[in-house]
Amino acid sequence: HSDFHTTIQPWQKFTVHPEECSSYRFRFVSSVDLHCPIQVSIEDHNFTVIASDGEYIEPEENVSSVTLTNGERFDILVDVSEHEEKAYVIRFGGAPGEFANCKDLSAIAFLRYGHSHVNQKLEPDYSESINVPGRHINPLPTIELPSDQIPVPVSDLRSIHTFDHQGPADKTFYLQFGDGDNGANVNNLIFDLKTLTTPLLAQEDHQNQTALCDTSYAEDGFICDPSLDKHSCSCQNILNVETGDVVEMFLINPDLDRPIAHPIHLHGYFFNVLGSGPIPAENPMAFIRQMNEEGNIERNLENPPRKDSIQSIPGGYLLIRFYADNPGYWLMHCHISFDVIEGQVMIVKVGGRSEWDIPEGFPECGTN
Repeated sequence: HSDFHTTIQPWQKFTVHPEECSSYRFRFVSSVDLHCPIQVSIEDHNFTVIASDGEYIEPEENVSSVTLTNGERFDILVDVSEHEEKAYVIRFGGAPGEFANCKDLSAIAFLRYGHSHVNQKLEPDYSESINVPGRHINPLPTIELPSDQIPVPVSDLRSIHTFDHQGPADKTFYLQFGDGDNGANVNNLIFDLKTLTTPLLAQEDHQNQTALCDTSYAEDGFICDPSLDKHSCSCQNILNVETGDVVEMFLINPDLDRPIAHPIHLHGYFFNVLGSGPIPAENPMAFIRQMNEEGNIERNLENPPRKDSIQSIPGGYLLIRFYADNPGYWLMHCHISFDVIEGQVMIVKVGGRSEWDIPEGFPECGTN
């Protein structure tokens, strides 16, 4: 915007014509790369949330604001049938919180009715953007909301589709996200991306088997100890799944010195969010595994929401599930760029080499 940058760029305008259409659909997409949850609201308008990450949910009506973290998408319907013809402010505010990189930053756009005047000299008000009364979908879990905001976490949303795979899981992984002295990690494992010298899908026979992490960390819920691990906890973290498996993952995020709600993204799949809950400060993975094995984890197996990106909960866990029907190597990672670079990455291998077709004569890396 011209008031804040040398490049002249006016605030965006989205023009609606109530006489032609009484309801408009918007899709909000978060393309940020830092820890930057963004709260979105529209002046004098509540709206209906109808989808998350492109997957339809039971409509959540009378919503005043929604927060998007890295990679997330939310679709909303805005009723424009009974509003004064003028330009209303669409507010974007970086979530507050000690470790949020967009704290105190805000921007605006305009919902313009007809040919209403738009004041391009208007400056965003950060306090207004984060203090919106009413129902708030997907708020950053590490902050205390204003008393007049009603939080609606993702696990409370409901898919419009019935859930197909309600039986016991074939594979369960326990994944604890941390941010230690050596960088962002999973079960204290750092994925050394520099060791991937050839594409796994086309040249898995060239893979350095000695660089693979011990699979017991994720399968049994252990934290890697650099003094005992043969890779000093820096290795290729690959989770092995058979095609047709029902896979559950516990995304565990202790409330440590840096309580960051790591936004987790899985390539190649949508997953269902079956539930969430608190964890103890001591040995949270062992606690979750014991709770799970004793049958004490509550699951929504009727209509859980489907997503491919979700913010984890500092001081809590999320339980997600997917049906492994898409063979290949699929990246799963924190969507904060620095955390990916540091190694908060996994690869989910589904099936085997015979289940994907490599074209004859496909060129190989490292050959002339």
